Amino acid sequence: MVDEKLIEKKIKSMFKGADYEVKSEGKSLKVSLEGIGEDPVQLFEKIGDLVSGLNKITGTKNADVIVSLQGMAYGVEIEVY
Repeated sequence: MVDEKLIEKKIKSMFKGADYEVKSEGKSLKVSLEGIGEDPVQLFEKIGDLVSGLNKITGTKNADVIVSLQGMAYGVEIEVY
């Protein structure tokens, strides 16, 4: 079982002011993020770091990532399995 509180703490520190949701099902983990005001380059770097960390925590190697950008707003869906 994955410690969702640990993941939530990491997300809070990386994505200030973002709304998020974390769901775990066995080794599969889903993370949803929505926020405003991230530079696209920094946003993608943070997403890459988060996915890498999630894969290490869960012991998985596969990830699906969907990123939506509209102006200064962003939405991110991550599933590692």
